[in-house]
Amino acid sequence: MVISKFNINGLGRFLNTQKWRWLTKLHLNNLKVNRILRPTDDSEIGKTQVEVNNLSLSETDYKNFVNSDVLSKYNQVGYVHSKPLEYLTTMTLLDLKEGDEILDAAGGEKAEYIKALMAVSNFKLTAYCQDSLLDGKAADGIKYIGGSIDAIPLPDESLDGISCHHSFEHFRDDLDIEFIKEAVRLLRVGRKLVIAPLFLANEYAEIWNNKQIQKSSVETAITIFDNTATFAGWGPYEGFARTYSPAAFKARIIDNLPSNCQAKIYKVFVDGKPVPDIKKNYHQPLLNSEMKVLVITKN
Repeated sequence: MVISKFNINGLGRFLNTQKWRWLTKLHLNNLKVNRILRPTDDSEIGKTQVEVNNLSLSETDYKNFVNSDVLSKYNQVGYVHSKPLEYLTTMTLLDLKEGDEILDAAGGEKAEYIKALMAVSNFKLTAYCQDSLLDGKAADGIKYIGGSIDAIPLPDESLDGISCHHSFEHFRDDLDIEFIKEAVRLLRVGRKLVIAPLFLANEYAEIWNNKQIQKSSVETAITIFDNTATFAGWGPYEGFARTYSPAAFKARIIDNLPSNCQAKIYKVFVDGKPVPDIKKNYHQPLLNSEMKVLVITKN
């Protein structure tokens, strides 16, 4: 019997995925990350010198949002799940309207956010989903585009809204800075980039879960190796996540913003309570127990 390299690689990916799923089910994920990192409080966030606002949602808002076929799997879990909560937050903050052209950056081949947005919107949108693994197809009213996150193949000032869900923390080296510059290039004046969530923590840290690819790209960041760190991702994007201390966020992100844009941070609440509930969303690290979002508006 001949076993192809393709089959071996496929088996390896399957077993790797099962490993991370079992760590999560057993609540054995992010063990070292949870010991070292914690979310920032209000006084610490103030050190970013960025305006901070509250975004108040209701559980009714959430339930109405996940009532679509696209998000039905989240409707079945019985609690406010962090993923559709990110989607609802982004949709609310972008404040889209009829005919807008939008992009979900690093949106993945399933384009779940855009499909959910189109399912609950009562107006038409031109939608792009970008991911480095995509090949330029068009399906379900969505145009899938590839390219690096810092070189997205769309014209200047061609978009009315850009979202980025649970991907910004995985942008290695200087891709975090370069992505924001690229997003500002693509946005029309007065329109927004929304990054959800934004990981502000007590430490500026690089987190790795695979020693084979571990390296420090920023000298001032502490390095955390945690082989239980689902936070660092697995599969095609395995291995890395970044958190910002308030000082590092200001120095790295805010001080490098193009002069024609403005940043705000939003703290998200559902029925007056910080979200997500990590006791139920145990796939998330503890530092995401008080969800924060970065909004950048092009002036």
